[in-house]
Amino acid sequence: MNRHLVWGLICGGIFAAVITGIATLDAITEGGFALLASAVFGLAAGLCIGGLIAANFAMLAVEEKEQKEAVAHPVTETRAAA
Repeated sequence: MNRHLVWGLICGGIFAAVITGIATLDAITEGGFALLASAVFGLAAGLCIGGLIAANFAMLAVEEKEQKEAVAHPVTETRAAA
């Protein structure tokens, strides 16, 4: 895997864990189904936002690859003799 994809997955996973943890800590005093619902909704929100973070890193990797290819293969114009 590309280093940008790995870092995207790591950052996204950390973000998802933090959001899930905060949602769980807010509902820990209630307990029961409120705690379960908060954990599930926190995990869902964290995975969505974490997925967006990982996608941004993946797009960065694609852009860098395109730039390297553009530098390696410069476009030259050939003019036909008139």
